[in-house]
Amino acid sequence: MYTVHQHWDPLKVCVVGRSYPPEFYSRIQNPRVRNALERVAIETEEDYQKLIAKLEEFNVTVLRTDMSEDPEVYVKDGVVNAPPPMCPRDFTAMVGNTFYMPGDNYGTNFDPGNLLSEILYKIYNDPVGDRISYAISKEIEDCIQPDSKLSPENSFYRLKKRLLPCSSNRNAYSRKGALGDYHNMCINVPQYQKKIDKWCVKKVGVGKLKFFLNLEKIYELIISSHTQTIGSNFKFPNNKEFYAFTTIKNFLEEHNVPIKYDTYVNSASMTRVGKDLFFSSMNIVNDFNKEAFADKWREMFPDYNIHQVTKHGHSDGAFCPVKPGLIISLKDVQNYKETFPGWEVVDLPGQSWAKVKPFLDLKSRNKGKWWIPGEENNDELTDYVEKWLSDWVTYVEETVFDVNMLVINEQNVICNNYNKKVFDAFERHGITPHVINFRHRYFWDGGLHCITSDIAREGEQKNLFA
Repeated sequence: MYTVHQHWDPLKVCVVGRSYPPEFYSRIQNPRVRNALERVAIETEEDYQKLIAKLEEFNVTVLRTDMSEDPEVYVKDGVVNAPPPMCPRDFTAMVGNTFYMPGDNYGTNFDPGNLLSEILYKIYNDPVGDRISYAISKEIEDCIQPDSKLSPENSFYRLKKRLLPCSSNRNAYSRKGALGDYHNMCINVPQYQKKIDKWCVKKVGVGKLKFFLNLEKIYELIISSHTQTIGSNFKFPNNKEFYAFTTIKNFLEEHNVPIKYDTYVNSASMTRVGKDLFFSSMNIVNDFNKEAFADKWREMFPDYNIHQVTKHGHSDGAFCPVKPGLIISLKDVQNYKETFPGWEVVDLPGQSWAKVKPFLDLKSRNKGKWWIPGEENNDELTDYVEKWLSDWVTYVEETVFDVNMLVINEQNVICNNYNKKVFDAFERHGITPHVINFRHRYFWDGGLHCITSDIAREGEQKNLFA
């Protein structure tokens, strides 16, 4: 039986991601852009192969995500712009003996509009608010009036004034259909009336709000919180023309592994420590609905102790419990004295960024979303990637190399580079580091942990915090 209980147990079966081959970029006319992306494609697969060879040294069975041989599957408006299945861990997880993964309903089995309605209803019924409700109110107010200079607290009170119950005669239909709103709420929003050339206030049902406002920003936050993903919500699991997990699905079915689809559980945002599961928050929406998410995790995993991590983003880019008694962490992630009592915590507050100084120069132009060493001054490439490929990458700050590591077993860890503080800790704990340089990790935003997903590890479930 295949299981994963602790992510430092001996690794036996592992998924490794896949990127586009260089020929996918052949349609690009600009040779500078085309050659740069072809170089990224070639070197990315070379590094994947180095990682696979290292895993096979430890007798790990390796599976790959799938890609179509037809580039048209990934083309939009004449440009290859769909993100490749680089980071399987961002969408999958083995918890105990059950594998969680995307299926046919990924991204479509929930309604952001209904979730926004829930948020507005809670704000309407909250008499005083707090730091979190102030912050999410600011996000919503910025959708209503993008040029507003209101503080988060004042945004909360203004939003409350906009909200009101709709008339009772709407109940028969207001809670049904695509434009429905279960709570029968209305909201007053400013609307420009062309006939009279002035701004007026219009009362609309919350279910129809998307026709009057640009809700893209708040919808992105809601979708990200629900799917437990970061960055753009345009992910490779959304591609309905080609399924990137066929090989994985077939392997799991062949070995009678239970599969649960489209529950948005992944081991990039969840850390498995025996009887304890640690879930990270993606953004302010998770914070606002903290108890609802906790209830979801408790219902899904009734035999586990559920913990919610305060750090926004994928937790595997913030801390790594390498083995019992040792954590490698960025600062201000979690109160480890309470959650991991007695464990040594190696704190790395920003040390690794000194090694990517060229990226910091480029970050101011590209919002920290991508970097190719040697291409820092290629403005044509910068423009191309920002315009067409922005869906491929997310903030690289998530994946600092010395935190985003793949543990083979308690004695062996794969990491991206050398760090004296980390390697000294490894020596104290009897751990051998194996350096695999994933050269374009800052382009893809995929550290060694992100670009893999463990399906099987030897070992029984332990209760480390009994």
